[in-house]
Order: sequence, then C-alpha cells, then structure tokens
Amino acid sequence: MQCVALCTAAAMAMTLPAHAGADKSTDAISSSAFLGEANQPQEVYLEVTLNGERQGPLQRFVLRGGKLFATGQTLAAIGLASDKLGVPAAQEVSLDALQGLRYRYDASTQTVALTVENRLRKPYTLDARQLQATPKASSGRGVIVNYDAIAQSDARSRLALWSEERYFDPRGVFSNTGVAYLDADMHHYVRYDTSWTESDPDTLSSVQWGDTISSSLSWSRSIRLAGWQWRSNFALRPDLVTFPLPMLSGSAAVPTALDLYINNMHQLHTDVPAGPFELTNAPGITGAGQATVVTRDALGRSLSTSLPLYVDPRLLSAGLSSYSLELGFVRRNYGLDSDDYDPHPAGSGTWRYGASDSVTVEGHGEAGDGLFDAGGGALVRLGMAGVVNGAISASGGRMQGTQLNLGYQLIEARFSINAQTTRTFGDYGDLAAREGTPVPSAIDQVTVSFPFFSQQDLAVSYIGYQVRGGVSSRLGSVSYNLSFGNLLSLYFSGYQDFAQHRSRGVFIGVNIGLGDRVSLDTTVGRQNGKLYYNTNAVRTPDYGGGWGWGLQSGGSGGINYRQAQLEYLGSDGQLTGTLDTIAGHTTGSLEALGSVVLMDDSVQLSRRIYDGFALVSTDGVADIPVLHDNRVIGVTDAQGHLLVPDLNSYQDNHLAIDSLRLPADMHIDQTAADVVPQSESGVLAHFPLGHDESASVILHDAKGKPLAPGSRVRYLESGAETVVGYDGLTFIENLHPDNHLQVDTPAGTCMASFRYRRPQHHDVPTIGPLLCQVQQVHSP
Repeated sequence: MQCVALCTAAAMAMTLPAHAGADKSTDAISSSAFLGEANQPQEVYLEVTLNGERQGPLQRFVLRGGKLFATGQTLAAIGLASDKLGVPAAQEVSLDALQGLRYRYDASTQTVALTVENRLRKPYTLDARQLQATPKASSGRGVIVNYDAIAQSDARSRLALWSEERYFDPRGVFSNTGVAYLDADMHHYVRYDTSWTESDPDTLSSVQWGDTISSSLSWSRSIRLAGWQWRSNFALRPDLVTFPLPMLSGSAAVPTALDLYINNMHQLHTDVPAGPFELTNAPGITGAGQATVVTRDALGRSLSTSLPLYVDPRLLSAGLSSYSLELGFVRRNYGLDSDDYDPHPAGSGTWRYGASDSVTVEGHGEAGDGLFDAGGGALVRLGMAGVVNGAISASGGRMQGTQLNLGYQLIEARFSINAQTTRTFGDYGDLAAREGTPVPSAIDQVTVSFPFFSQQDLAVSYIGYQVRGGVSSRLGSVSYNLSFGNLLSLYFSGYQDFAQHRSRGVFIGVNIGLGDRVSLDTTVGRQNGKLYYNTNAVRTPDYGGGWGWGLQSGGSGGINYRQAQLEYLGSDGQLTGTLDTIAGHTTGSLEALGSVVLMDDSVQLSRRIYDGFALVSTDGVADIPVLHDNRVIGVTDAQGHLLVPDLNSYQDNHLAIDSLRLPADMHIDQTAADVVPQSESGVLAHFPLGHDESASVILHDAKGKPLAPGSRVRYLESGAETVVGYDGLTFIENLHPDNHLQVDTPAGTCMASFRYRRPQHHDVPTIGPLLCQVQQVHSP
C-alpha cells in the first residue's frame, strides 16, 4: 500500500470533506493544495465503506488534484452498478463527477466513505431455490432383463412374456423390448422397440439410433419411426427450471432477515445485507398468485411488499430453447409386426424458443413420400390475465390444406379455464394421416373449474371432435368432488353426448380410507339407460415388501363380474394371482413381474427396475445392512451384494452401510456414498472392507501370573506400542505370521513370541497365556 503524498499527510491528519458531484468545496482545495501543486497522480489503496458498511478488500483509487478517481471495474467491485453509472470497466472517472454519490476521504486512516443512492447499487441477488449444480452422473457396465410374464387358464392355457433386454455402460444404453406368445398352438415373438441412446448433460441433449417417437407440439402429432433422433433433454438437469419464474426486488435499510410468502404460505427465510436485493426463482405456484416479501427497517418494524404473480410451465424462460430432429422410416403395424417400415425416408423437426419471459415461439415441420407439413405458433402471457396460444400450419403434396389452432388458459385460486379449438381446411394432412390416421377436421375443448375452499371442486367441460367423413362427438360433462381429509371423499359426475342423444350417464360414488393401506370405493349410476355399479376393496402392499389383496364386484347392463386378487411384493420381484368371473365364465391368471441384473460378476434378482439403480458391494461380506436415505432396505447377500432399485437418475442418492454390524476383525474407511446414476443405468456403490489382522494376547510372567496392568508393550514387527490391561490382556493389530513382543515390567524387560493365522469366522482370537521371559542385561 502506498502513501498519499509523503509522510507529512499522516502527520497533518488531513481529511478531504464530503463531495457531491461537481459541487467541490473550495476549503477542501486549499487544505490539500500541497497535493495538487505537483499535479502528479498518486495511486492509493483504500478501505471502503458503502453507506456505512465495510466493503471487503482494499480497492485501488487515483488521487489527482485533490480528487479521487476510480475505474468502472473498481466501482463494480465496491458494489456499484457501473452500467447505470455509464462507466466502462477500464475507464477512469472522477468520483466528483458521479451524480448521486458523495464521499469522504481520510488520509490518516487510508479510508474512503461512500454514500450513494440505492438506484446506483448492485442489488444483492439470491436464488430462492438455493440449488447447486447437478452432480456428475456415472454408469457401470451390465445387463438388465425386465420381465412381465402372464399365464392364463380358462378353456385353454395361454402364456405371454413381455421383456426388455437392456445393456448399459458409460457411453449409453441399448434397449430392446417385445412380447413372446407361448400358447400351445401359437409360438411367436413381436418386437416393439430397439434403440441405442447417448446423452450429454453438458449440452442437455440426447442422440438416439433405432426406433423412436418424434416430438410434437400441442397442435401437431407424433409418429413412430426408425432412424436417428437428436433432441434436447432437460431431464438431464433435474434442478433446471425451464419456465420463467418471477424476480422479486426490494431494498433493506439495514442488514435484515427476509421472509417470502406465496399465497400466504411461508416459502423462504434468509438474510440479506443492507441495500437493494433481487430474489429469483420464487417457488410454489402455477397460475395466478401473490408473493409477499417481509423485511424490517432500521427501527425493527416489519415492512411488507406484495406483488401479483402468474406462472405457466408451458412457457420457456427468455433465451432458452428446446428442439428435436428425426430422420428415418415410418413404423407401420406397431405391436403386430416386428419389422414393417415404410421404404421411403421421412423427417420431422420441432423447435421452441423463449423470446422473452412472456412470449414463447414454436415451430414444427414434417416431410415424407409426397407430403410435407410445416407450421408455427406462439404462447403469449397476458400479464395476470392468463396465457393465449395460437398456431397455423399448412401441408402440401398429396394432401393440401391448412390448420388453425387457438387457445386460452387462466388459472386463478378459485377459478380456472382452459379453452382450445382447432380447425382444418382443405385436405390438410401430416405423416400420421398418410399412414391412415386422419387429422380431425374440428376439435373443441373447454374446461371450467371452480375450487371451493380446500375440500371441494366443481368442473364443467365440453369436448367436440369430428373427423371428415366419419363420426362426430360433442360431449359435455360435469363433476363435483367433496373431500373430508384422507378418510372420506364423495364424488358425482355426469355426461351427455349431444351428437348422440341416447349416449348419457350419471354416477355417484364414495371412497373410504380404512387405514393400514386399505380403502373401499363404491360407484353406482346409469349409463346409456342401463344400471351400473362397482365396489372395490383394496389393500396395497407396503413398499418395503409384503402382501396385498383386492376384491371387486360389479355389473353393467345385466352382466355381472367378480374378481379376487392376491399380491406379494418382495425384493426379488412381484407375484399376482387373479381369479375373474364374468357372466358365469371363470378365468385364473398368474403374473410375475421383476428384473434380472448381471453386474460386477454377479446375478441379482430384483423388483422391476424402471430407471436408475445401484449395486452395493461389501467385498464379499454378507449380512451388512444397507440404508437408502437413512432407511434400511436390506442386507448384503452371501457374495456381499445388494441391489437398490428406484434411484433417481442425474440426482444424488444417499447410500450407507451399518458399520456396527461389521465383523470384529474388519474395518472400513467409508460408510456412506452419494451415487448419481445415468438414465436407465446402474452404478456400483463399492464399500471396500479391510481385514484387521489382530488378536487379544494374554501375557504371564515366569511364575504364571498375569503381567502388571500398565506395563508398556512394544510390537517389534511394526514398532507400535500399547499397554497391558487387567488379567495380563493386551490387544495387538496388524499381525504377521511370526510376532514378537517386548514388555517393560517392574522386574525388567521380557520377551514373548507367537504365531498368528487368520480365523475362518471373522472372530478376534485370544492367544495365550504366553510366557514373557525376562531378558538378562549385561553391562559392557
């Protein structure tokens, strides 16, 4: 740190008074005239206070002609908004020239005190979600076979086996699904989907080769094809919020606690420094609501600021985009034929972009043999009045026409409406229409919901659907739900098809929670002029495993049916037995659902694995309890393995083992781990265990009596030292096949030796009593 101008500055304890803009004090000029005589700029490194608060490390200023100068970079480091001051980072500016800023420089203490308006300060920014970066995901190498086998018997026996064969490694996942029919007179296999998928969390994208489903928008349709797909994949970042969230701002007169309430529900408590602040990613709402920020002033009084909010997850945050591009051959007769594809190539593309926090634009296009289709649309937030959406698309080639889509959605606390309408003109078509599924000529949908208090909901809806040259439907419905906590709920519903006047129905029902995962549900009504009734009693098995059952009785149009079901859920899979009787015809079935995993040179049976999983390894040590999120989920098998299903991919999953259950002769350096599996993959959670080559040794003197407690013992092979306890007992670690002990006793130094062999049953052996022979010491 450099002095301002010679040592006399400190001796004079000279202080420059406060300055404000161009109103410089003439007294200040005269009192510091000796500094300006040389007119040489001086670098000074000063301690800075901003509005009475100390601001971190020393900052560089330049003293020239009695005035302080600073660069835009220095001002930003202090906490000023250099962009609002109009000062570039490398440009130097006089503090006297900045409107709204006053300062007092004290040469004796090498400090400068700044007083600025809040508008010139950088706001303190905090993220209400307080999320950290997604941890890096990993994958082991292995094979999963998911299966769902159903055996059914009535007049004849039937057997069907659905399976998924999945190979995974750090590069990606290969998957194949299909159904094998194994009836007595029919044996064949139908393949569903085969693909290889690679994902990149850094670019939030996935590439898939093989069978896939094209992406679509609310006004377009997806198709199945085989080829190549490149798409954005936000699921690779579970912490990423893709839709715009409100930013709340304010100012604190003093360092204070901040509380955030969304719709009068407390969401956040944190501390903020004095000055302006910005709160981003305010959580807790979809649709319309109100945010309230509570701070305190200098006198400790609460200050509340409320702001209306509207959040729609269909929108994209400003600058964020999503995309999908597919090239390949359209799949035909899916589920019936394994390899039926259109020989002509086709392509599809979808794109969405957040033009601002209020406007999201989107586009979609398709092209195939003699047909192309393209369109664009947008979603626009109307402040607190909801979101309107619209799109227009056109097709050419074999099918020429246009399609218009318009919609509106508003979600309020006590009222919500969703209205959508689509119309086609001419012979509008897409790739799905080319394959035999025509585009509806008209679709109308309106749903109005009225939540009453927190226990009731009334909804009225209308759906109109018409296919050119086909049947039409104009269905109106009303429903009402009333809940009494988790114990009892009542519901009523009715519908009328205005295009087919005889198609109508009305139903009333009750659901009762009986505890212990048992519920009773009863519904009665009339449908198309016929009586309908249904009663269910269900007990679901516990997630940790156990039995479940279900009983059902009902009838419709004079046809009665009964069903009884018994289910067992275990760690190795799920078994379900069902007995059905319909119109006097009885059918029995047995279903087995689960997974087989080949990983880490072991074969593991498991309940159905849908996404990520972990295989815990304890180096062959059996019966070690394993915890998932502090809950015991099982013990390791004879090979020291336990498979943990149902993990969240690309998220931390906390696993641990109970070290208190380790054998006495073993130790472990790590008892917990956070595992992050890739999608549809498994990770190896290895807890390396080590054997403690140790023993308890009983030492006796030459008379056969235990050595005195407290005698010092030196283990010669390692140099480690310990002491003798009661009854001549001592504990020695890191043993060798041949071992020697040296003991200092009141009678002199004695020696003992013994051999060691690791026991077979993980017990810490007790060796001895050993005779500790006194060593004769000869003087030279």
